[in-house]
Amino acid sequence: MPKVTDEHKVAMRARIQDAALACFARKGFAAASMADIVKEADLSAGAVYVYYSSKSELMFDAGRQIMEQRLSVFDGLATADDVPPPQVVFPRLLNAMLDDNPFAPLVIQVWAEAVHTPEFADLASTIFAEVRARFEAYLSAYFRKSLGETEADAADRARRCAPAVLAMIQGGIVQTAVFGTEARTMITESMTALLAELER
Repeated sequence: MPKVTDEHKVAMRARIQDAALACFARKGFAAASMADIVKEADLSAGAVYVYYSSKSELMFDAGRQIMEQRLSVFDGLATADDVPPPQVVFPRLLNAMLDDNPFAPLVIQVWAEAVHTPEFADLASTIFAEVRARFEAYLSAYFRKSLGETEADAADRARRCAPAVLAMIQGGIVQTAVFGTEARTMITESMTALLAELER
């Protein structure tokens, strides 16, 4: 039997994740079945179960991969000499998330499942911790390099601000999903105005 390469494994996981995301976006997580995902991926059930034993496991992997892609906006910001301000960075991140169908509907489904499913609560907690850490690293660099704060003061202020900024992003995703593009415009404008206060 020929050896399965790492590249093949990565490609297969990506194929299955893409199929799952399409099913979750179309039917919702609860209604989509592994059979739907198998059919969408155009693979045998056995081939899919080699990589994922359950729908939840697949959701975890797909969710983490999507979040990593979205958070790439922060790559290099903490080490850059010229750090862009929060009122530019965070509205840009929110818009990237909202433009990326099916990211916004999918993340809302994860939050909803997390209310009553421990597995999803653990996933949400892990992802939130990672996102908060990225926010803190960026904000700390901004406060230190652009506003001249000491390293300790910048880190402390970043820790205090990051949860509120994350809540803004969450609220923007939920309100846009419920109320549409008009709400999106108001939210991004409001975020920009509020985040400008961090320059002081």
